[in-house]
Amino acid sequence: MTGTIQRWTGRIAGTTAAAVLIVGGTTGTSFAIENPPTVDITANFGVVATTHPDTVGCDGYKVTGTGTATGKPVTGTWTQTEDACTATVAGKYEIKGTAMVTEPDGDKFKISYHLTAPLTSDTMVYPTGTFSILRGEGTYEDATGGGQMSAQVNLLDHDHVTARLTGYIRFFWQV
Repeated sequence: MTGTIQRWTGRIAGTTAAAVLIVGGTTGTSFAIENPPTVDITANFGVVATTHPDTVGCDGYKVTGTGTATGKPVTGTWTQTEDACTATVAGKYEIKGTAMVTEPDGDKFKISYHLTAPLTSDTMVYPTGTFSILRGEGTYEDATGGGQMSAQVNLLDHDHVTARLTGYIRFFWQV
């Protein structure tokens, strides 16, 4: 009888120790999805461009835009601000900006982007580059990610600009 009690006591102690290691060992640990969901967003928006105040270092435009964003993982409103400079990279527009994508329920994430496009006399400009997810709120609170970004801009039609983002998004959860 003493041997049976000792075996059961040992089993209970081992199980308790394993449970403490599993729960205690993961407290405060972040988990990420191994194969993150894709980002495939198309934004259609209008912009307002004003002369950039730095006529030497930038020699370009301050641009704000609003419109819609549709795709994965989010559909909602698109708002952006950017500097489109002609003096920072020889022969190119250099475009640095941020955008916020907001879902109807208030969940949102902010991206930064860096694009370039050749300076041309054509009215159509096709900037390309990269974007990074900076932060979010709601569902996207701890999201990170990034990828490629491209745009179509008609310099004579500021009401119909299109941007496309393709890449990945990672969600992290605290346990």
